[in-house]
Amino acid sequence: MSIIIPILWLLSFIPYQQKEILINESFNYPDGPLPSVWWSEGAEARIQDGHLFVDADTAARRVSTIWLDYHMSGNIQVEFDVKVVSSSDEANNINCFFLYSDPSGKSLRSTAKDRESGAYNLYHKLNGYIFTNVTNGNPPNVRVRFRDNPGFHLLGEIFVNDLAPVDIHHIKIVKNSAGFQYWIDDKMILELEDDQFNTLHEEGLFGFRTWHTSLWWDNLIITQLDSTR
Repeated sequence: MSIIIPILWLLSFIPYQQKEILINESFNYPDGPLPSVWWSEGAEARIQDGHLFVDADTAARRVSTIWLDYHMSGNIQVEFDVKVVSSSDEANNINCFFLYSDPSGKSLRSTAKDRESGAYNLYHKLNGYIFTNVTNGNPPNVRVRFRDNPGFHLLGEIFVNDLAPVDIHHIKIVKNSAGFQYWIDDKMILELEDDQFNTLHEEGLFGFRTWHTSLWWDNLIITQLDSTR
């Protein structure tokens, strides 16, 4: 005798992640200043040709951080496209600040003047994670690093030797509880858990970061993830 089990009942036991898109930003604005929900520190970012653009290669300030004034928490996925336009010393630097906050409890926007120069060490005193993607003058050898602040603690590092900086790359960052993944062009590059230094960062802002590089970002999508059941 056969037993027929309802398909929906079976599906209820399959692990899955529900997804809710929080931010879907294509930067389709007129050329000029950033929309009000964004601000930059260091070299000034702007909208150019439908992209978020900053010249931190030849500008007076060769660093830049561009914050999205949107508070995220829990399990998060961030993905975007990015293209290096120029880097005179081949730094080809593509950084991200992830789940960042001020230990004092103040909003990052209210303390932006304290980081007007965009100097890197100013961000090491804040709470959050840094994902670094840089060639340091030796393309196509890319170094991907994952750090935990405050303290600039190294959580993981890996080298990739087949990425052309002239291409448009798709980056994806995933946080699921204490687990993190960093993807480039649909290939998972780095996977690890944060269990070493500071308390797990569960909330904060997202920001783009670069050094000695002119580049643009586009098609930013931030998604809320449920924990896998």
